[in-house]
Amino acid sequence: MDLVLFVAVIGILIVGHELGHFIAARISGVRVEEFGLGFPPRVTTLFHAGGTRFTLNLIPLGGFVRPAGENDPSIPQGLAGSSKRVRAFVLLAGPAANILLAVLAFTLAFRLAAPDPSRVLVTEISPDSPAAAIGLQPGDMILEVEGVAVDGFSSLQQTVAAHLGEPITLIVERGSEILEYEIVPRAEPPAGEGPIGVFLGNPTREVGTLEAARMGWQATITQFREILRLPARLLVGDIQPEDARVSGLKGMYDMLAWASEIDRSSQRPFLTLNLVGVISAGLAFANLLPFPALDGGRLTFVAIEAIIRRRVDPQYEGLAHALGFALLLALMVYINFQDFVNPIALPR
Repeated sequence: MDLVLFVAVIGILIVGHELGHFIAARISGVRVEEFGLGFPPRVTTLFHAGGTRFTLNLIPLGGFVRPAGENDPSIPQGLAGSSKRVRAFVLLAGPAANILLAVLAFTLAFRLAAPDPSRVLVTEISPDSPAAAIGLQPGDMILEVEGVAVDGFSSLQQTVAAHLGEPITLIVERGSEILEYEIVPRAEPPAGEGPIGVFLGNPTREVGTLEAARMGWQATITQFREILRLPARLLVGDIQPEDARVSGLKGMYDMLAWASEIDRSSQRPFLTLNLVGVISAGLAFANLLPFPALDGGRLTFVAIEAIIRRRVDPQYEGLAHALGFALLLALMVYINFQDFVNPIALPR
């Protein structure tokens, strides 16, 4: 079942991306010669439709749409011979499709179980911590800290941080009971633990479709913002390199299997849908990078043409994309190899 889920998710995200390019090209009057699943060499032709050959290819690391005249402006109804606006529209349509798929996945997840950021839930207790010593339990809802109402993570963290090494009072809700505890936050907790030794989350609440869609859009924006912040966070040591590594097919399979296992116990695919949203947003961002052979690389040449008011020689542009494609294949092989020799550590 995990393998079926993985193939379905990756297939939907790849086909969705390429379908974005395909639809934009057809709308713009650009002929599409081939719609391929996987990268060449070609295994078989699945069918022909509307002048386009739909193929299955050997290397299962992505997909492609091959418009007519991709690098040759002399080809009639070709991409390279189209206006800058048409080329930009066709190139942006693939990442845009992945953004829409990310929003849809997050929306469906929040429609099932939207987090309530105004309430704080204890999800895990660290052994030998102050929280373990006083008897806090996973599932406890923290209502007050030292007389201050808890209305989110920040209010809890700020109040605790102001009383390190001092006894403070916690008011928690456990089922139908309201309990009071006294706890002393640690001034120097062990690495990976907070002052009181709890991991926090939010309880869930029901929301309507429009609210779920708004949250889905915001979650997608957050994914892009966090990816953009990642280099700076790595430089200042806010995040460790092993926690920011790029995963390949096996890494994505492991993550989907992990999320699916948890979701089966709750009978709601909340984590799986969230992970689909994260992967789809990541694919959109990666394809927008200004690297030759990627959509962002081709868009860079369109931008250069707009700035210098003349076209870069198609032969040089084609060579850049060919070299970029070879480098991308080598990088994907390396990333997928790392997934086997150094698997991603997942919570258990």
